Parts: sequence; C-alpha cells; structure tokens
Amino acid sequence: MSWPVLMALAIGTLALKAIGPLLFAAHPVPPWLGETISGLPLAIFPALVASATLSPSSGMSLEERLIPAAVVLALLLLLRRKNMFGAAMIVGAAITALIHFLTS
Repeated sequence: MSWPVLMALAIGTLALKAIGPLLFAAHPVPPWLGETISGLPLAIFPALVASATLSPSSGMSLEERLIPAAVVLALLLLLRRKNMFGAAMIVGAAITALIHFLTS
C-alpha cells in the first residue's frame, strides 16, 4: 500500500469520526439510541471473530474449530451468571453463524 493511499484512508477515517460530534453537538442523542450505540461494539467484535474463525477459507481443521465452540460454552455459563458482555458475545456469534449458514 502506498503512502498517498494510507494518508487518504487516515484522513477519511478522521473525517468520519468528526461527523458524529459535529452533527449531534446541537441535538442530544435520545437515551434509547445512546444505549443501542454503546452496545454495538459488543455485538460487532464477536461477529468479526466468529466469521474469521468459522469460515472454510480460514484453513482450520475440525479440531481447531471446536475451540470456538468451547468459547461459546464458556460464554453461555457467563450468561447464566447474568453477564451482559457474555450475552452480547453470544448474540454476535449466533448472528454471524446464521449469516454464514445462509450464504454457504
């Protein structure tokens, strides 16, 4: 990747990050939207991890794919203890698995 492309991507990223505060500076975000936005990273991160791990192109054998299943089991145990982070991880992984199943 060349330096001009990298600089253009960096400037684009900064511009996108600046749009939010500039747009919402005069108008406060409704509480329900703020709660939804604050939970998005918890759902997006496990979805990215699950799609990278469970895809057939990842080059992983079946035994290596059982590791994420063990992680999901551990997260289910966290959910039983009312851990919302664990619940977000499970939902993200389930949505990713469903999309992967439907597109395969």
